[in-house]
Order: sequence, then structure tokens, then C-alpha cells
Amino acid sequence: MQLPGFMAVRDVDPHHLEKYLLPQEEQTVTIRRHPAMLLRYIGETLAGLIVAGLLTAVVSQSTVLTVIWCAWLAVVGRFAFKVFEWSDEFFAVTKVRVILVTGVFTRRVDMMPLTKVTDLTVNRSIMGRMFGYGTIVLESAGQDQALSKVEHVPEPEAIYLEISAVAFGSGDD
Repeated sequence: MQLPGFMAVRDVDPHHLEKYLLPQEEQTVTIRRHPAMLLRYIGETLAGLIVAGLLTAVVSQSTVLTVIWCAWLAVVGRFAFKVFEWSDEFFAVTKVRVILVTGVFTRRVDMMPLTKVTDLTVNRSIMGRMFGYGTIVLESAGQDQALSKVEHVPEPEAIYLEISAVAFGSGDD
């Protein structure tokens, strides 16, 4: 299954990822997380619209109506921010490490060296199987790492195989 163009960012150098790579490092896999992580905010925005519409039919005072619709606009604003935040996050795998770059105002870069990865697991919930995403769990021997779980990974089995090929060798050697 091929990812839609707005999610597949392979072979693209995200502007903020470049500054976190070592000079000899090159990206093997670079993806944007699955947009299903926005479903909660889509639901909240639609529910807010329905509630605002119902309250508009019941309430006749203009000040209260203004407050209701301003509150709904705040919910829409939060949804727009979450979409922007999602579009600015990247998960990357290099030959040296796994990197997750998140955050808009406060940039967070989580990283795990591939030499520390002892086990790799893919978890897929029912929703994940329906929408095409999963969680990749990176385990290391007896240590807590900054990056141990990456949620909402599109095509998690394909990403799992690519990380495995880089971390443990492709078997062609």
C-alpha cells in the first residue's frame, strides 16, 4: 500500500531535520506520522459545531451567541494548530540512529542510537489496522531511552523492515 503524497516524505530533507544530522549521516527513512493522530481534534471540532448550532437554535441573546461562536472558533483554532504541529513533525532513521523531531514552539528531538536497539516491535490496534497506522517500540538492554515508542507510524510493517535492515543488517552480506 502506497502512502498518499502528503504523508510520504521519503527522500525529502525537512528543513529542521538537517541541523540535527551529523555530517556523515544520511537519512534512510523519513516519514511524517499518520494523520489519524488528528482524529480526536476533528471529532472535537465537529462536536463543537453541532453543540454551537443547537445552542444557537435555543438561545436568543446576542451576547451569549457571540460567546458560543467565539468558543467554537477557539476550538477550530486549536485544531488548525494541531494540523500545523503534525505537518512539522518527522520521524527519521539514519544508519546511525532513530530520530523523532516534534514541537512548534519548543522543539524536541528524541533519539536512540541503532547500536542500542536490541528489540523492535510493531503494535497495531483495531483502529490502526483500519486506518493504516501502528506503533513502533524500540527496546534497549536495561536502559530507558528518550525515544522508545513512536506512535501513529504509517505503514508500520514496512518501516519496521527498513529499521531492521539498517539496525541488524539486510542479510545480503
